[in-house]
Amino acid sequence: MTHAMIRTLAAGVMAGSLASPAILHTQTSTSVFPVYDGFRKNDDGTLLLAFAYFNHNRTTITIPPGPDNRFMTGAPDRGQTTTFLPGHHRWQCIMIVDGDFDGLLRWHLAFGDETYQTSESMLQYSWEFDARGTRRALRDIDLASAPHDVCLNRSPIVRVLGPSELTGAVGQGIKLFGSVRDEGLPRGATVRASWRQTSGPGTVTFDVPDQTRTLAFFDTPGAYTVELTGSDTVFERSARVTVVVTAP
Repeated sequence: MTHAMIRTLAAGVMAGSLASPAILHTQTSTSVFPVYDGFRKNDDGTLLLAFAYFNHNRTTITIPPGPDNRFMTGAPDRGQTTTFLPGHHRWQCIMIVDGDFDGLLRWHLAFGDETYQTSESMLQYSWEFDARGTRRALRDIDLASAPHDVCLNRSPIVRVLGPSELTGAVGQGIKLFGSVRDEGLPRGATVRASWRQTSGPGTVTFDVPDQTRTLAFFDTPGAYTVELTGSDTVFERSARVTVVVTAP
């Protein structure tokens, strides 16, 4: 087995070892690396840290907590991501730490013949969030009650894609496109999606109501609102879209 190649990436990622053979047996082995997103100084004196990941594989990769998926200072398992979807996913671990944090917490991932760790230089001014980043990082977080030093569970990110108003005719299947994304906490929970009607003069029937993409059928002309909800069994979030239905 070859030695891991050492790489330094622009996102503050460094390198060094090998992933478990049992994992590689059923998965492809292109890069999966952790990314440090940045930090925020909170008004109460604590710090908020944010981590992301980038999975270069075309399939979902699982790296369980352990030698190949761990934090290198203090508790190795802090609720970090274990299921890595293809692509770049931000805000996957939001963590609150005390104000005297030394900036040396590194997330270590090993997969295939590559090992990566996030940067040690966590508190440089260039990593501090701007106003937009702060809003996204603080979503669903109560600083007064949030536990420290672990990745925090937040509600899924739910979107209805496309225009804010859809049109169609009675009896016609109108396409609904949504998305539900979650950071994977609580571990082992199934993230569920569901469509429902929230307003309108008639009845809406969904072809597959528990899928983010479905067809909706309307029996009466008029203006309707339908809602997509995503739940991780602890938190849920919804998004709505208006549908204007005409006579056939």
